Order: sequence, then C-alpha cells, then structure tokens
Amino acid sequence: MMIIAVTGHQRIPEEALPFVCAGMRSYLVSRLETSQSDATLISCLATGADQLVASTALELGYRLRAMIPSRHYDSTFDVDGLSGYRSLLARADETVTLDFDRPCEEAYMAAGLRLVDDCDELLALWDGYPAAGLGGTGDVVAYARQSGRPVHVVWPTGVRH
Repeated sequence: MMIIAVTGHQRIPEEALPFVCAGMRSYLVSRLETSQSDATLISCLATGADQLVASTALELGYRLRAMIPSRHYDSTFDVDGLSGYRSLLARADETVTLDFDRPCEEAYMAAGLRLVDDCDELLALWDGYPAAGLGGTGDVVAYARQSGRPVHVVWPTGVRH
C-alpha cells in the first residue's frame, strides 16, 4: 500500500490551473500504478489544492484519509469551500481530528507534520516560496524534506499564488 499526502495553496491562479491539474493527475496515476491500485491519500481538505487533489484521487480509486486540524475547522471555510469540504469529508474512509479546540496556526502546523509523518510521499502544489504563516505549504514541504520523505512539487515556473 502507498500513502500519499497533499499540501498546497488554497488559491491557485487561473493561469496555473491547467498545468497543476495535469501534473497532479499524472503523478497520482503513476503512484496508483506503482502501488498496484492500493493507495490512500491524506488531506486536510482545505479549499484549493487539498480539495482539488482529494477529488481527483477519489475519482481515480484512492482511499481518502481526512486529517482535520481541529474541532470547529469547518468555521474557516467560505460557502463554496464548505460545500466541497463536507462532500469530501462524507466520502473519507477514515477521519482523524487533531486535539485542538479551535482552528489556529499551531493546529495547521501539527496537521502538516502529521501528514508527513503518516505518508510515504508528499505531493505539493506549491510555488516554491516560504509559507506566509505557520503551517503553510512551505513549512510542510520543509519538514518533509528534513524528514527524508520524497516530495513531488507540481507548479508552473514563474507563477506565484
């Protein structure tokens, strides 16, 4: 069994979307083939990259483990994001909720660390720049690299989120 975790930007620019979608799908297909169709995706189901990758992974036949950073996490979503979050959460094969009472940067960082600790590889939809706040994509990628986890970055050159 292969376990892939996802991290990425909540806002993916329109000009990056075709590249990101194609690269992410290609990566997920290749990992599914390598694992002989026995693969799980771990995602926090945040708006943007997390929901995009989780939807695609489910479509391809992955199992989904939802890594929820805190209780009341759903309060952080706008209407569209909340709809996507709830839909994906309902389809998750497993849900892990970390022991934080409210959403906060520390909870996001803890979720990112747990994603990396629980995965075989990290898929990052990331522009390569440092995280804007604790627990952002850059922090999760840095931790994965320090931990020796393979990191596959998908992002078009020259585009910032």
